[in-house]
Amino acid sequence: MELVFWGCRGSVPCFSKQKVHFGTNTSCLEMNLSPGPRLIFDAGTGIVSLGIQLERLGRLNSETHHLFFSHFHWDHIQGLPFFRPMFSKECKVCLYGLPGIESVFSQQMTDPFFPLPFEALPAKTTIVPVEEPLEIKGAKVTPFPLNHPQGSYCYRVEYGGKVLIYATDSEPDGGEMDALLVEKCQGGDILIMDSNNTPDESKVRKGWGHSSWEDCVAVAKGAGIKRLILSHHDPFHDDEQVREKQRNAQKAFPETICAYEGLRIRVV
Repeated sequence: MELVFWGCRGSVPCFSKQKVHFGTNTSCLEMNLSPGPRLIFDAGTGIVSLGIQLERLGRLNSETHHLFFSHFHWDHIQGLPFFRPMFSKECKVCLYGLPGIESVFSQQMTDPFFPLPFEALPAKTTIVPVEEPLEIKGAKVTPFPLNHPQGSYCYRVEYGGKVLIYATDSEPDGGEMDALLVEKCQGGDILIMDSNNTPDESKVRKGWGHSSWEDCVAVAKGAGIKRLILSHHDPFHDDEQVREKQRNAQKAFPETICAYEGLRIRVV
């Protein structure tokens, strides 16, 4: 099992010499569950590089591409129109997400915003609204809601005796949603979680739908998580600010790192 981070930023790509280490692309995570499926989470701008890599490796047409969306805010879908598999008539692509996903991409790729309608893309595309757990080649994927404007999904993936959790775009609500997140993360080997805000920023960003590193550590401790990966970095935080976040989080939960573009993690 291997995790590959192709995009770790929130909100908007943020090209800057001060941000090259942690990267500048928006959210995209590749989860290789060999010999099981390859699962992809979110289609921020990072998915463009993933598509190029799949083509280079000759993997465009050799497998079904399973792409799960946490939600449909722009930074999580903006890379899909440039994802190479979508432009191959031999490719099979399954798109999974919140109910309502059926109309999202036809609205995204329309005049005057994009020259080609979604329906004209050559790939053999299946769109799957997800409300219950599903199984893909031995991998159990369980969605559950997070506290975020217009809704967001967390995905718990169980495969080969390991538990991986992708929890982006979530703000503590101080009640039921917090308790649900801790409950669903129980026994997780790796938690990948939104850490967009500093603790001070969280105080003035109520309702924005994001967490701080302190919130992530609280979930990790409450759920007995083994390793915590902070992601969805604020686009205005430079590399040193993200490193400071990592240092602070490690003091409270030593098995913490901040995700960066190109990070690969083997899960054994």
